[in-house]
Amino acid sequence: MKVLNGLAFLIALVVAAATGALYALEPGLLLGTPWGQVHLAFLLLGAFGLGLAVMGLYVLTGWVNARAALSKRNRELRQVRSELEALKKQHPEETPVIPDRLP
Repeated sequence: MKVLNGLAFLIALVVAAATGALYALEPGLLLGTPWGQVHLAFLLLGAFGLGLAVMGLYVLTGWVNARAALSKRNRELRQVRSELEALKKQHPEETPVIPDRLP
């Protein structure tokens, strides 16, 4: 996880450095948008931010799905344990007793 965090930080630094260098070295790279002329560096930075937001939504969706699956599995496990305890109470004579351990 530390490697992934370091890699994400490094990528963000590279994008920030590339955006700053592009803005400083090529001040005439303006593109027309409905909101007026915008420098290409800001569009690059906006696209990177939008990509991060979409990636965050994918991660959030995966986390929600994993939590739902774990919750379902825990619910099933509790149900099976309660059924096993009910069976043990119905037929105590079939439950093996180890002599050196108390039930």
